Amino acid sequence: MDGLRPGDQEYQLVDAGVESIQFQIRRNSTFYQSLRELGLSPLEIHNIVVAAREHMDLSKIMAGTQLSLFYAKQPLDTLVEIEFDLGPLKAFRLLRKSDSSWIPEYEESKAEVRWVSFSGYVNSSLWESAQIAGMDTNLIVDLAGIFAWQVDFSREVQKGDAWRILVEQLHVGDKVVGWGDILAAEYRNHGNLHSALILRDPQTQETLGYFTPEGKSLRRMFLKAPMKFGRISSRFSKARFHPILKKSRPHLGVDYAAPTGTPVLAVGDGVVVRAGVMGGAGKTIQLRHNSMYQTNYKHLHGFAKSVRSGARVRQGQVIGYVGSTGLSTGPHLHFELWENGRYVDPLGKKFPSADPVPTKHLQVFEKGVKLLTKFLPKWVETEVSAPKGPLFVSSGMNF
Repeated sequence: MDGLRPGDQEYQLVDAGVESIQFQIRRNSTFYQSLRELGLSPLEIHNIVVAAREHMDLSKIMAGTQLSLFYAKQPLDTLVEIEFDLGPLKAFRLLRKSDSSWIPEYEESKAEVRWVSFSGYVNSSLWESAQIAGMDTNLIVDLAGIFAWQVDFSREVQKGDAWRILVEQLHVGDKVVGWGDILAAEYRNHGNLHSALILRDPQTQETLGYFTPEGKSLRRMFLKAPMKFGRISSRFSKARFHPILKKSRPHLGVDYAAPTGTPVLAVGDGVVVRAGVMGGAGKTIQLRHNSMYQTNYKHLHGFAKSVRSGARVRQGQVIGYVGSTGLSTGPHLHFELWENGRYVDPLGKKFPSADPVPTKHLQVFEKGVKLLTKFLPKWVETEVSAPKGPLFVSSGMNF
């Protein structure tokens, strides 16, 4: 539902004396505007907002939030209750008193954490293997994120791959209300086994990252700059005046001014997607680092001898040389970073640490490795024997 047009509200007879209306706050609207369109007076809306203020700022309520309004038939069509749908763990309502003032009621449930394990075998696709295993396919996205530096899930998944995970499932009573973190995971790809175990700060329970059983980080940190020497001449901007085109346009990268021939370095391990002339970008190299990240190096004078489409490069390897090809006013490197298909500011992006498990947490991590790996399910060796459902393990332990 995009707005409160005729037909948008859903009417329901709660009992003989009460009728309810369900609707969503429309896009580009506010709580106040929405209730005004339903016929509430400014004074009544003000009283509702003031009454709710202790628990919720209704002026900042998000578009798409669902509300239920309850009207009593006696006295005639009087609004007596407002309920807000805040998800399975939170309940918030406002009740009208006999003197027309409002009383807020707020409840917050604490989810019980259970451990659930899944395993699968890739026959045609990773998604299908998750469905066969009876697993929420959204967890595949989390799995791919954990192993993003080891496996390019958009290109390297093949028949015969296998995976298994242990994940937190959130319950309120017998109802599943969501997912927590993947605690342990393993993925077999091209015969190579990749393992990951979570590490949490024992004090704050903040997730510090995923590590191999030996304590090595699964992350691979990028170099902070694609050259050893050079100054930033232009930063990332959604609107910058182009010196040649004489108009404002996005500048979705960072420019490094340096003399022609200055070596350009690969900021991380990757595969050359393309090395060639690309219109106004001039001589360009595109590197794919994993399924999440790609970097582009533009206006180059030339390429290193080993750089060609399909070639693998290592972090810090010279891949090209600063130039002024394409639409350029002088020698510089235009450097771009893509994350999940979108341009992001290379200077504003903070990558997780690639350091190993901190010494102070090593004992806790080693304890977690022994426990978590014990609860990983058996491997599924063929698509036919995929499990029909999850295995539930209750736990109050955190790592």
